[in-house]
Amino acid sequence: MLQIDSKITSNDLSILIFDNRIAFCTIEQTLFFDIEKGNINSENLNTWISYHDFKKKNKKCILFEGKGALVPKELFDEKNKDIYLSLSDVDLKRKKIGTKLIDINKQVFVFSQSRDWGLMLNKFFFDIEITHFAAELIPFLSKISKDNLKKSVFIHLRKDFFDLFIYQGSQLLFFNSFPKHDEEEFLYYLFFVLEQFYLRTNQFVATFLGKFIDYKKYYSVFQEFHSLTNFTYPEILKIKSNHPAPFFSYFNNYENNIRKV
Repeated sequence: MLQIDSKITSNDLSILIFDNRIAFCTIEQTLFFDIEKGNINSENLNTWISYHDFKKKNKKCILFEGKGALVPKELFDEKNKDIYLSLSDVDLKRKKIGTKLIDINKQVFVFSQSRDWGLMLNKFFFDIEITHFAAELIPFLSKISKDNLKKSVFIHLRKDFFDLFIYQGSQLLFFNSFPKHDEEEFLYYLFFVLEQFYLRTNQFVATFLGKFIDYKKYYSVFQEFHSLTNFTYPEILKIKSNHPAPFFSYFNNYENNIRKV
């Protein structure tokens, strides 16, 4: 079981960047800045941020855009960052490439940005760290799966997409993101991948990242086929959230306060 040592306040702010918009989120409210291709710059973004007068400063911005690749730390070469991504992202010419060391796995996560988001946000969020959601989740999932010698499946539900991670012990075997516009599409992609790893129904533990009212139908339809299902924190959420990736309302602010009990 996972426990959080501190309560979340309404001013805890997370900044999430998607392909078509930036979400400035608290547990109670989400404000979106629409991204129009070719029509966004630091000036108009900072004017919008100033108008909304966010009270809580933030040191981390999480990308849900762009591709990512894991490279063993001992093999990583800073000069070859674009090569690591070239197989999954064919258009890197105008993109900025970032990296994040995942020390627990002794790996480097390499990811692309459509723009230099650190430069664009730096006026209001000084010295902000730009990271990728997978780079944040991978070490967390490695910790909670390390004692399980069998394969473990982790499912992260968010608006219009879900992210699938398959582990054996602390070793990540598979990570990818898939569209989900309804429960049928969700099950199609999910079970297709599980079959490739010979994961049969009720022969492995599947863990959803958080439990949210918005995704109740997805939990129910999955549990009709697979009963060995767990949830990380929060296991019960009574309010309906319009957060585009609600698990990060909790994880992003309290990742350093999580402990196993």
